[in-house]
Amino acid sequence: MVQAAPPVSVVLPVRDGAAYLAETLRSLGAQTYADFEVVVVDDGSTDDTAAIVRTCAREDERIRLAAGPAAGVAHAANEAARLACGDLLVRIDGDDLARPERIASLLALADEHPEAGVLASRVRFFPREGLGAGMRHYEAWLNGLLTHADIHASRFVEYPLPNPTVAIRRHVFEQLGGYRQGPFPEDYDFFLRAAAAGVVFAKHPAVLIDQREGDHRTTKRDPRYGLDRFHALKVEYLAPILRGMGRAIAIVGAGPDGKRWAKSLRAADLSPRWFVDVHPGRIGSEIQGARVIAYEDLAEAEGAYVLAAVGRKGAREQVRASLEAAGLLEERDYLCVQ
Repeated sequence: MVQAAPPVSVVLPVRDGAAYLAETLRSLGAQTYADFEVVVVDDGSTDDTAAIVRTCAREDERIRLAAGPAAGVAHAANEAARLACGDLLVRIDGDDLARPERIASLLALADEHPEAGVLASRVRFFPREGLGAGMRHYEAWLNGLLTHADIHASRFVEYPLPNPTVAIRRHVFEQLGGYRQGPFPEDYDFFLRAAAAGVVFAKHPAVLIDQREGDHRTTKRDPRYGLDRFHALKVEYLAPILRGMGRAIAIVGAGPDGKRWAKSLRAADLSPRWFVDVHPGRIGSEIQGARVIAYEDLAEAEGAYVLAAVGRKGAREQVRASLEAAGLLEERDYLCVQ
Protein backbone atom coordinates (compact mmCIF):
# COMPACT_ATOMS: atom_id res chain seq x y z
CA MET A 1 0.00 0.00 0.00
CA VAL A 2 1.40 3.40 -1.03
CA GLN A 3 1.57 5.79 1.89
CA ALA A 4 -0.08 9.16 1.25
CA ALA A 5 2.19 12.19 1.14
CA PRO A 6 1.99 14.38 4.26
CA PRO A 7 0.00 17.60 3.82
CA VAL A 8 2.72 19.68 5.47
CA SER A 9 6.41 19.96 4.71
CA VAL A 10 8.78 21.86 6.97
CA VAL A 11 11.42 23.50 4.77
CA LEU A 12 14.75 23.96 6.56
CA PRO A 13 17.77 25.30 4.66
CA VAL A 14 20.88 25.39 6.85
CA ARG A 15 24.61 26.01 6.69
CA ASP A 16 26.93 25.38 9.63
CA GLY A 17 24.03 25.08 12.03
CA ALA A 18 25.51 22.50 14.41
CA ALA A 19 25.25 24.75 17.47
CA TYR A 20 21.44 24.83 17.59
CA LEU A 21 20.07 22.47 14.93
CA ALA A 22 19.36 19.48 17.19
CA GLU A 23 17.28 21.73 19.45
CA THR A 24 15.33 23.01 16.46
CA LEU A 25 14.64 19.49 15.19
CA ARG A 26 13.55 18.37 18.65
CA SER A 27 11.05 21.23 18.76
CA LEU A 28 9.57 19.92 15.50
CA GLY A 29 9.48 16.39 16.87
CA ALA A 30 7.33 17.62 19.75
CA GLN A 31 4.53 18.96 17.55
CA THR A 32 0.95 18.13 18.54
CA TYR A 33 0.18 17.49 14.86
CA ALA A 34 2.12 14.51 13.55
CA ASP A 35 1.48 14.18 9.79
CA PHE A 36 4.34 16.23 8.37
CA GLU A 37 7.86 15.87 7.04
CA VAL A 38 10.99 17.90 7.62
CA VAL A 39 13.17 18.49 4.55
CA VAL A 40 16.62 19.72 5.53
CA VAL A 41 18.94 20.98 2.81
CA ASP A 42 22.53 21.29 4.01
CA ASP A 43 23.98 24.22 2.08
CA GLY A 44 27.64 23.23 2.06
CA SER A 45 28.20 23.03 5.82
CA THR A 46 31.74 22.50 7.10
CA ASP A 47 30.71 21.57 10.64
CA ASP A 48 28.67 18.64 12.02
CA THR A 49 25.35 19.81 10.57
CA ALA A 50 24.82 16.74 8.34
CA ALA A 51 25.77 14.30 11.12
CA ILE A 52 23.31 15.94 13.50
CA VAL A 53 20.50 15.66 10.94
CA ARG A 54 21.30 12.00 10.30
CA THR A 55 21.25 11.26 14.02
CA CYS A 56 17.90 12.98 14.44
CA ALA A 57 16.54 11.21 11.34
CA ARG A 58 17.32 7.84 12.89
CA GLU A 59 15.10 8.85 15.81
CA ASP A 60 12.38 10.47 13.67
CA GLU A 61 11.75 9.06 10.19
CA ARG A 62 9.89 12.23 9.16
CA ILE A 63 13.25 14.01 8.82
CA ARG A 64 14.98 13.90 5.42
CA LEU A 65 18.41 15.27 4.53
CA ALA A 66 19.71 16.52 1.21
CA ALA A 67 23.23 17.91 0.98
CA GLY A 68 24.90 19.99 -1.68
CA PRO A 69 27.61 22.60 -2.26
CA ALA A 70 27.28 26.05 -0.73
CA ALA A 71 24.92 27.87 -3.10
CA GLY A 72 23.11 30.27 -0.77
CA VAL A 73 20.00 30.19 1.38
CA ALA A 74 17.63 31.00 -1.49
CA HIS A 75 18.88 28.05 -3.54
CA ALA A 76 18.77 25.74 -0.50
CA ALA A 77 15.22 26.78 0.40
CA ASN A 78 14.08 26.33 -3.20
CA GLU A 79 15.67 22.88 -3.31
CA ALA A 80 13.97 21.89 -0.06
CA ALA A 81 10.62 23.04 -1.47
CA ARG A 82 11.27 21.05 -4.67
CA LEU A 83 11.96 17.90 -2.68
CA ALA A 84 9.00 18.44 -0.34
CA CYS A 85 5.71 16.60 -0.75
CA GLY A 86 3.33 18.81 1.21
CA ASP A 87 0.93 21.42 -0.09
CA LEU A 88 1.78 23.71 2.83
CA LEU A 89 5.46 24.70 3.05
CA VAL A 90 6.34 25.71 6.61
CA ARG A 91 9.59 27.63 7.00
CA ILE A 92 11.97 27.49 9.91
CA ASP A 93 15.63 28.30 10.38
CA GLY A 94 18.12 25.97 12.00
CA ASP A 95 18.39 27.96 15.22
CA ASP A 96 14.72 28.70 15.95
CA LEU A 97 12.22 26.81 18.10
CA ALA A 98 8.74 25.80 16.98
CA ARG A 99 6.16 25.76 19.75
CA PRO A 100 4.33 22.41 20.04
CA GLU A 101 1.11 23.72 18.51
CA ARG A 102 2.75 25.54 15.60
CA ILE A 103 1.89 23.21 12.71
CA ALA A 104 -1.60 22.42 14.01
CA SER A 105 -2.34 26.13 14.41
CA LEU A 106 -1.03 27.02 10.94
CA LEU A 107 -3.18 24.28 9.40
CA ALA A 108 -6.22 25.60 11.26
CA LEU A 109 -5.40 29.12 10.02
CA ALA A 110 -5.10 27.80 6.46
CA ASP A 111 -8.53 26.18 6.74
CA GLU A 112 -10.02 29.32 8.24
CA HIS A 113 -8.54 31.52 5.49
CA PRO A 114 -8.59 29.54 2.23
CA GLU A 115 -8.04 32.82 0.37
CA ALA A 116 -4.66 33.37 2.06
CA GLY A 117 -1.55 32.25 0.21
CA VAL A 118 1.01 33.20 2.86
CA LEU A 119 0.38 32.48 6.54
CA ALA A 120 2.35 33.48 9.61
CA SER A 121 2.08 33.99 13.35
CA ARG A 122 3.23 36.18 16.14
CA VAL A 123 6.84 35.69 17.22
CA ARG A 124 9.00 35.95 20.32
CA PHE A 125 12.68 36.84 20.04
CA PHE A 126 15.11 35.15 22.40
CA PRO A 127 17.28 35.08 24.45
CA ARG A 128 15.61 38.03 26.17
CA GLU A 129 18.72 39.13 28.02
CA GLY A 130 20.71 41.40 25.79
CA LEU A 131 17.72 41.99 23.50
CA GLY A 132 17.94 45.69 22.71
CA ALA A 133 15.15 48.23 22.75
CA GLY A 134 15.12 48.30 18.95
CA MET A 135 14.45 44.58 18.65
CA ARG A 136 11.79 44.71 21.36
CA HIS A 137 10.09 47.55 19.50
CA TYR A 138 10.32 45.58 16.24
CA GLU A 139 8.81 42.51 17.93
CA ALA A 140 5.91 44.58 19.27
CA TRP A 141 5.38 46.14 15.83
CA LEU A 142 5.36 42.72 14.15
CA ASN A 143 2.93 41.27 16.64
CA GLY A 144 0.59 44.22 16.23
CA LEU A 145 0.06 43.47 12.53
CA LEU A 146 -2.61 40.76 12.39
CA THR A 147 -4.84 41.53 9.41
CA HIS A 148 -4.06 41.38 5.71
CA ALA A 149 -4.79 45.11 5.45
CA ASP A 150 -2.31 46.00 8.19
CA ILE A 151 0.38 43.67 6.85
CA HIS A 152 -0.02 44.91 3.29
CA ALA A 153 -0.06 48.59 4.25
CA SER A 154 3.16 48.16 6.27
CA ARG A 155 5.13 46.37 3.56
CA PHE A 156 7.44 49.34 2.86
CA VAL A 157 8.18 50.04 6.53
CA GLU A 158 9.90 46.81 7.55
CA TYR A 159 9.48 43.12 6.71
CA PRO A 160 6.19 42.35 8.55
CA LEU A 161 6.42 38.54 8.27
CA PRO A 162 9.79 37.23 9.51
CA ASN A 163 10.71 34.18 7.47
CA PRO A 164 10.83 31.65 10.37
CA THR A 165 7.15 32.44 11.12
CA VAL A 166 5.91 31.85 7.57
CA ALA A 167 3.98 29.05 5.85
CA ILE A 168 3.37 29.26 2.10
CA ARG A 169 0.89 27.34 0.01
CA ARG A 170 2.82 25.35 -2.57
CA HIS A 171 0.90 26.71 -5.57
CA VAL A 172 1.72 30.28 -4.49
CA PHE A 173 5.40 29.44 -3.98
CA GLU A 174 5.59 27.87 -7.43
CA GLN A 175 3.61 30.60 -9.17
CA LEU A 176 6.02 33.20 -7.80
CA GLY A 177 9.04 31.11 -8.78
CA GLY A 178 10.29 30.59 -5.24
CA TYR A 179 13.05 32.70 -3.78
CA ARG A 180 15.31 34.82 -5.99
CA GLN A 181 19.05 34.60 -5.39
CA GLY A 182 20.71 37.99 -5.54
CA PRO A 183 22.38 40.81 -3.62
CA PHE A 184 19.28 41.36 -1.48
CA PRO A 185 17.29 39.69 1.33
CA GLU A 186 15.56 36.82 -0.47
CA ASP A 187 12.71 36.54 2.05
CA TYR A 188 11.71 40.21 1.89
CA ASP A 189 11.95 40.10 -1.90
CA PHE A 190 9.59 37.10 -1.97
CA PHE A 191 7.16 38.90 0.33
CA LEU A 192 7.15 42.05 -1.83
CA ARG A 193 6.60 39.97 -4.98
CA ALA A 194 3.72 38.19 -3.25
CA ALA A 195 2.18 41.52 -2.26
CA ALA A 196 2.59 42.86 -5.80
CA ALA A 197 0.89 39.74 -7.17
CA GLY A 198 -2.13 40.24 -4.93
CA VAL A 199 -1.43 37.36 -2.56
CA VAL A 200 -3.53 37.50 0.62
CA PHE A 201 -1.76 37.30 3.99
CA ALA A 202 -3.08 35.89 7.27
CA LYS A 203 -1.46 35.86 10.70
CA HIS A 204 -2.29 33.67 13.69
CA PRO A 205 -2.74 35.69 16.90
CA ALA A 206 -0.65 33.26 18.98
CA VAL A 207 3.13 33.18 19.29
CA LEU A 208 4.01 29.96 17.46
CA ILE A 209 7.76 30.33 17.10
CA ASP A 210 10.70 31.57 19.13
CA GLN A 211 13.25 33.25 16.88
CA ARG A 212 16.81 33.13 18.17
CA GLU A 213 18.71 36.40 17.92
CA GLY A 214 22.46 36.88 18.07
CA ASP A 215 25.56 37.75 16.12
CA HIS A 216 25.64 34.21 14.66
CA ARG A 217 22.67 34.94 12.40
CA THR A 218 23.33 35.38 8.69
CA THR A 219 21.18 38.50 8.75
CA LYS A 220 23.73 40.12 11.06
CA ARG A 221 26.80 39.13 9.01
CA ASP A 222 25.81 39.06 5.34
CA PRO A 223 25.73 42.40 3.45
CA ARG A 224 22.65 41.18 1.54
CA TYR A 225 20.67 41.86 4.72
CA GLY A 226 22.01 45.38 5.28
CA LEU A 227 19.58 48.29 5.62
CA ASP A 228 20.71 49.67 2.25
CA ARG A 229 19.64 46.43 0.51
CA PHE A 230 16.23 46.52 2.19
CA HIS A 231 15.82 50.14 1.09
CA ALA A 232 16.79 49.32 -2.49
CA LEU A 233 14.11 46.59 -2.61
CA LYS A 234 11.50 48.99 -1.26
CA VAL A 235 12.31 51.48 -4.00
CA GLU A 236 12.28 48.75 -6.65
CA TYR A 237 8.76 47.62 -5.75
CA LEU A 238 7.28 51.00 -4.79
CA ALA A 239 8.44 52.94 -7.87
CA PRO A 240 6.12 51.11 -10.34
CA ILE A 241 3.17 51.72 -8.02
CA LEU A 242 3.87 55.45 -7.93
CA ARG A 243 4.39 55.62 -11.69
CA GLY A 244 1.09 53.85 -12.25
CA MET A 245 -0.75 56.40 -10.14
CA GLY A 246 0.61 59.35 -12.08
CA ARG A 247 0.24 61.63 -9.06
CA ALA A 248 2.62 64.21 -7.67
CA ILE A 249 4.52 62.98 -4.61
CA ALA A 250 4.74 64.53 -1.17
CA ILE A 251 6.99 63.18 1.58
CA VAL A 252 6.12 63.62 5.23
CA GLY A 253 9.34 64.17 7.16
CA ALA A 254 12.25 66.27 5.99
CA GLY A 255 14.75 64.48 8.22
CA PRO A 256 17.26 61.80 7.20
CA ASP A 257 14.60 59.20 6.28
CA GLY A 258 12.64 61.60 4.11
CA LYS A 259 15.74 62.92 2.39
CA ARG A 260 16.94 59.39 1.63
CA TRP A 261 13.59 58.54 0.07
CA ALA A 262 13.58 61.76 -1.96
CA LYS A 263 17.06 61.00 -3.29
CA SER A 264 16.12 57.42 -4.22
CA LEU A 265 12.88 58.46 -5.91
CA ARG A 266 14.62 61.23 -7.83
CA ALA A 267 17.07 58.61 -9.15
CA ALA A 268 14.01 56.68 -10.34
CA ASP A 269 12.62 59.80 -12.12
CA LEU A 270 9.98 60.25 -9.43
CA SER A 271 11.08 63.52 -7.84
CA PRO A 272 8.88 64.59 -4.90
CA ARG A 273 7.26 68.00 -5.23
CA TRP A 274 6.75 68.68 -1.51
CA PHE A 275 8.07 67.82 1.91
CA VAL A 276 5.60 68.03 4.80
CA ASP A 277 7.24 68.84 8.11
CA VAL A 278 6.53 70.23 11.59
CA HIS A 279 9.89 71.94 12.13
CA PRO A 280 9.22 75.69 11.88
CA GLY A 281 12.73 76.36 10.64
CA ARG A 282 12.15 74.21 7.56
CA ILE A 283 8.72 75.49 6.50
CA GLY A 284 8.95 77.54 3.32
CA SER A 285 12.42 76.34 2.40
CA GLU A 286 13.41 73.96 -0.38
CA ILE A 287 15.11 70.60 0.07
CA GLN A 288 16.39 68.75 -2.99
CA GLY A 289 14.19 71.00 -5.13
CA ALA A 290 11.02 70.23 -3.17
CA ARG A 291 9.08 72.88 -1.24
CA VAL A 292 8.65 72.28 2.51
CA ILE A 293 5.11 72.88 3.74
CA ALA A 294 3.27 72.42 7.03
CA TYR A 295 0.44 69.95 7.65
CA GLU A 296 -2.09 72.77 7.53
CA ASP A 297 -0.87 73.59 4.03
CA LEU A 298 -1.59 70.11 2.67
CA ALA A 299 -4.33 71.64 0.52
CA GLU A 300 -1.48 73.02 -1.59
CA ALA A 301 -0.54 69.42 -2.35
CA GLU A 302 -4.10 68.35 -3.19
CA GLY A 303 -4.11 65.18 -5.27
CA ALA A 304 -0.57 64.23 -4.26
CA TYR A 305 0.35 60.76 -3.12
CA VAL A 306 1.92 61.00 0.31
CA LEU A 307 4.79 58.90 1.65
CA ALA A 308 5.14 59.09 5.43
CA ALA A 309 8.87 58.67 6.02
CA VAL A 310 9.16 59.05 9.78
CA GLY A 311 10.88 56.42 11.89
CA ARG A 312 10.79 57.83 15.40
CA LYS A 313 8.90 55.73 17.94
CA GLY A 314 5.29 56.86 18.06
CA ALA A 315 5.70 59.35 15.20
CA ARG A 316 4.16 57.08 12.57
CA GLU A 317 0.91 56.83 14.52
CA GLN A 318 0.79 60.62 14.87
CA VAL A 319 1.36 61.08 11.14
CA ARG A 320 -1.38 58.57 10.33
CA ALA A 321 -3.81 60.46 12.56
CA SER A 322 -2.93 63.79 10.91
CA LEU A 323 -3.29 62.41 7.38
CA GLU A 324 -6.57 60.67 8.16
CA ALA A 325 -7.87 63.90 9.72
CA ALA A 326 -7.05 65.61 6.43
CA GLY A 327 -9.26 63.07 4.62
CA LEU A 328 -6.50 60.84 3.25
CA LEU A 329 -6.87 57.05 3.29
CA GLU A 330 -3.98 54.66 3.75
CA GLU A 331 -2.92 52.89 0.54
CA ARG A 332 -5.35 54.96 -1.57
CA ASP A 333 -3.72 58.30 -0.71
CA TYR A 334 -0.68 57.57 1.40
CA LEU A 335 1.73 54.88 2.54
CA CYS A 336 4.11 54.63 5.46
CA VAL A 337 7.72 53.94 4.48
CA GLN A 338 11.03 53.70 6.26
